[in-house]
Amino acid sequence: MTSFFDAVIALVVAGTINAFIVRAIRRRLPGPEGAVLSNIYMTTLALRMALALFLNAYSGQTTFADMFWGDSSTYDYGGWVMSMRWGGDVMLNRYMEGRVSGWGFFYFVGALYYLFGHNQLLVQFMNGTIGALTVLVIYAIGKHLFDVEVAQWAARFMAFFPQVVFWSGAIYKDPAVMFCIAACMYAVLKLSVKLSPRYVVLFVAAALALMTLRFYVFYFVAFATLGTFVLSQRRGMLASVASYVTVLGVFVGAFAFAASRETLEEQKSYLSFERLQITRTDQATWGHSAIEAADVSTPQGALSALPTGLVYLLFAPFPWALRGIRQMLTLPETLVWYALWPAMVRGLMQTFRHRLRPALPILVFAASLTVAYAVFQGNVGTAYRQRTQVTMFYFIFMAAGLVQRRRQRAQAQVRAQAAEPAFPLP
Repeated sequence: MTSFFDAVIALVVAGTINAFIVRAIRRRLPGPEGAVLSNIYMTTLALRMALALFLNAYSGQTTFADMFWGDSSTYDYGGWVMSMRWGGDVMLNRYMEGRVSGWGFFYFVGALYYLFGHNQLLVQFMNGTIGALTVLVIYAIGKHLFDVEVAQWAARFMAFFPQVVFWSGAIYKDPAVMFCIAACMYAVLKLSVKLSPRYVVLFVAAALALMTLRFYVFYFVAFATLGTFVLSQRRGMLASVASYVTVLGVFVGAFAFAASRETLEEQKSYLSFERLQITRTDQATWGHSAIEAADVSTPQGALSALPTGLVYLLFAPFPWALRGIRQMLTLPETLVWYALWPAMVRGLMQTFRHRLRPALPILVFAASLTVAYAVFQGNVGTAYRQRTQVTMFYFIFMAAGLVQRRRQRAQAQVRAQAAEPAFPLP
């Protein structure tokens, strides 16, 4: 548990940073739009900071920590040891040995501890800030693809859905992963309209940061964005190809500089069907809610496991099969999640009919990562956690479906009123 003095420092630092962010929102979006978005942002932040205070207060209790603190202990200790080594102490950081991915978040936590001391609550508040910033990016994507009303609904879903909120309240890397993914997609949307150096830098920086957090997601982002970049552009073929070559050249150059040959070889060893089988089996063994056993060590086995995996990934935990307090807490959210799927279908249909080209990178990324997670996730808890990386884009399509339905009803009501006679017939 964080001391009172450290809690004050955490509140001052996070409060100062977020005051500048709220001011920037209102300056860039004057009027009602900026007021609504800033209110969503502040509510988003307040919810995550309140959760952070609660989790921090009880993190010292073993039973509670095992249930809700999870990986936070790993990143807390690993970051603290790293900050101590930077300060001159000779300490062994066993969490950094042989890591192919995830080491970037240790550096983030270590940097905060080095600057402000061993302050868990500050890291939690900064995680909440990253989660709130992701809401802004999803808003911007929704506005770019559709309009302000859709963007506002997507932002509200991101702000209040528990499966997104929880990971921002403790010391998990999930908020940073989601932010990097969303930033990559937003940069690609902007680059499809106009080649801009700042969006090239944003895309490359977010992608490389993602590689340090969850390396395999980095490859899905690169595949989805670079593979569809030309098709998603609104310019002529020559200008599209020139933009693609520019972005690809900068990306490959930065990647070659940042990734060593040894790192690439280690990552490559994880990207095989045999490794997928090991990962799935380990998750099923360690977890308390294993998904139906399947052999995914071959392409045929992976395909056969895909339908069941998709059902678990998208709809678990099932209300009729809840086990334990953690799954019981997800029941209200799960029912709302199910109720939003008709809107999801309507939003996807609208996207395919009217916004397919600009939405193509997001659609390819969400579809490919959904399929991958459906194949190698081995228990319900991990599937519930990992799907947030695509859920944030599902929220945009759900919002589009809801808004379309509301507008159709409003138009039908207007037509019905117009058809009524001004005076009653005798």
